[in-house]
Amino acid sequence: MWRRFGDLLRHSVGRTGGQGLPRPTLPHQAPHLPASGSASIFSSLGGLQAANAIARRWAGCYSRIIKRNRVPFIDFETGFPKKDPEAPNVVGAFTLAKQQKLDRLLAATPQKTFRGRVIPKLSTWKIKHGGRNDKGHMVTRHRGGGTLHRLRFVDFKRGRRDIPATVLRIEHSPDRTSHVALIQYEDGVLSYILAPLTMRPGDTVVSSENANIVPGNCLPLRNIPAGSIIHNIELRPGAGGQFIRAAGTYAVIITKDSEYATIKLRSTEIRKFPLDCWATIGQLGNLERFMRFKGKAGVNRWLGFRPSVRGNAMNPAQHPHGGGTKAKHTKRPPVSPWGILRTGYKTRSPTKPMGLIVRRALPGKQQKKFGIA
Repeated sequence: MWRRFGDLLRHSVGRTGGQGLPRPTLPHQAPHLPASGSASIFSSLGGLQAANAIARRWAGCYSRIIKRNRVPFIDFETGFPKKDPEAPNVVGAFTLAKQQKLDRLLAATPQKTFRGRVIPKLSTWKIKHGGRNDKGHMVTRHRGGGTLHRLRFVDFKRGRRDIPATVLRIEHSPDRTSHVALIQYEDGVLSYILAPLTMRPGDTVVSSENANIVPGNCLPLRNIPAGSIIHNIELRPGAGGQFIRAAGTYAVIITKDSEYATIKLRSTEIRKFPLDCWATIGQLGNLERFMRFKGKAGVNRWLGFRPSVRGNAMNPAQHPHGGGTKAKHTKRPPVSPWGILRTGYKTRSPTKPMGLIVRRALPGKQQKKFGIA
């Protein structure tokens, strides 16, 4: 086939006197491209030159050095004239008892999600890989399929300071367990934030050092009183919230000193955070998410989970739990097909310093024993 193609190529060049195909153009010899668009490019250049002139676009999600589904940085500062911040009138700690009372008052108006489409410019299609890496090799079992999802661009930094925003609606976010709230600032800018449990459409939230201690407002830990429940906590100042972002979670500020705030996380771990880190007041909503009854096996396929086979039902050559005449026990602590403990194991070096961690998370048995879980 390739020999026939070479004969045809030489035949066409011989018949046209060397003008059968356009000569390759060097970068410094390339003609000036018109700025009217791709149509004018194709009209002024040949097919081969036009193909070289148009920039190639690659999917960055397949690179080993680029994180998959990476949300681009959005600068929310638009130069809108800001008003002088008002003095806060709610400065008491927002405790769990206060939130429970507020939740009972709002029982007549539950937090309902919006039954409509997402804003296109604040979302993008989620790229799915079915548990495979950039070479197509399966690295995670029981993944694949599922419905199409759109990733919401959630503002974890709450970077628009001292500009009040109104909550327009509460939306379901398929890429996370908690709900998100669509807010609109006074200058018309739209944004997504995590929705606390007591947030309702029409509420006003603000990100400011002088904000009130009410759910949805974002403040530095320096200005949040001890005993308050918070979420979306920054680990480093200016890095955006990284802790306490799942549905129904919250952290409690235990105490504060001149440099750090000691916070008890949802996993019972106690650690210190710099006072310059920002956090949002309140507990995250969607508490009923963990009580969902799926009803049939097809729901797991919608969520992107493929069927799995118990290791107890396999042969001993296929799984450490396989073989035997009875299936009442697993013959050893639950492990993966490669002998890795299923429930995990400690990997932190005992000689490594604790750093800002005051107390590690308690094991599950101790949490049940003392009634923490």
